[in-house]
Amino acid sequence: MSVQRVSEDELHAYVDGQLDGNRRLAVERWLADDVEAARRADDYRVQTALLHDLFDTVLREPPTDAEQDLTDRLKGRLAFNDNRPAWHARPMVRWAAAVMLVVAGAGGGWFGRGSQAPSPVAQQQQQQRQTLATFAQEATQAHRFYTSDERFQVELGADNQDELNGWLSKRMGRDVFGPDLGRIGFRLIGGRSLPTDLGAGAQYMYINDSDKRITLFVGAPQSGNTANFSFTQNGDVSTFYWVEGPLAYALAGRLSKEELLEIAKAVYSDVKAGPPRRDPPQEQQRPQEQPPQQQQQDQPAGVQPISDTQKPKNS
Repeated sequence: MSVQRVSEDELHAYVDGQLDGNRRLAVERWLADDVEAARRADDYRVQTALLHDLFDTVLREPPTDAEQDLTDRLKGRLAFNDNRPAWHARPMVRWAAAVMLVVAGAGGGWFGRGSQAPSPVAQQQQQQRQTLATFAQEATQAHRFYTSDERFQVELGADNQDELNGWLSKRMGRDVFGPDLGRIGFRLIGGRSLPTDLGAGAQYMYINDSDKRITLFVGAPQSGNTANFSFTQNGDVSTFYWVEGPLAYALAGRLSKEELLEIAKAVYSDVKAGPPRRDPPQEQQRPQEQPPQQQQQDQPAGVQPISDTQKPKNS
C-alpha cells in the first residue's frame, strides 16, 4: 500500500503532536523507512525542547508597559483590530522564537553535514520506539472503547482463567496470561483478542470495588529488546507501556499517573515471575483389585484371603 507523501508541515505537526490518527500512523510508517526524515524529526524534537527551556519562563512573565504598548500597536496594524493577543501569540515572543528556530535549524544542518547515518542497531531501536508508541495509542483507544459499554467489554469471562489464557495464547501464537491483581484490589473480569499494529493482541480487563476499570494490552513486537516504562496521557486515560522478553505490555486506566504506576509495578512483577503453576486435579483412582479367582489362586490352599478376615477400620 502506497503512503501518501508527507509534507514538511505534517512532519512538524507530527513532532508537535497535532496530527490526527490516520496521518500520524502514515508519518510513523514513513519515518520507519526514511532514515534522513527520522533524523530531521529527532532534530525538531531537540529544537522544540531547547525553545521550551529557553522561553517558557520568559513567556510567563508579565510584559512591561512599553512591551505591551508596542504589542498592541503592532497587533492593530497587522490585524486591523484592537484585540489584545494571547500571551503566547505576542509578536515579539514569536519573533524571538522564529529567530531561535532559524539559528537552531542552521546549526543542526551544518553540524549534521559530516554525521554518518545511524547504525542498524540505532535504526532498529528508533523503529521499536515508534512502533511501541503506536501500540500504546492502540491500547488507549481499546481501553476507552471497551470500558464504555459493559455488554461488550470482554469476549471470554474469567470464570475459568486457564481457559481464557489458553484461548488468548492460541490467538496470539505465544503464551500469555492475566496477572493476579487481587492483592491490590483489582479482580480479572475477562479478556478479548484484538488486532494491533504488532499483529494479534490480547486485552485483559480488571475492575475494583469502586467500579474503576483498567486494561492490560499484550502484543508481540518484532524485537524482544527490553524497554523501560514509558508513559503517555490521552485525555483522561493514562497509559504505561514497556517490553519484557518477547512481549509488549500497555496498562491503561482513568487513574492518576502515580496510581497507575503502582499497578504497573505489580503487573511487571507478575509478568517477570511468569504464570502461576496450577497443579492439575488429582484423579482419585481406586486401587486395582485382582479378580476373585486370581486372588484364590495366589493364596495357599486352605487359607482364607486376608481381605475377608480383616474388618475395615472405622473412619
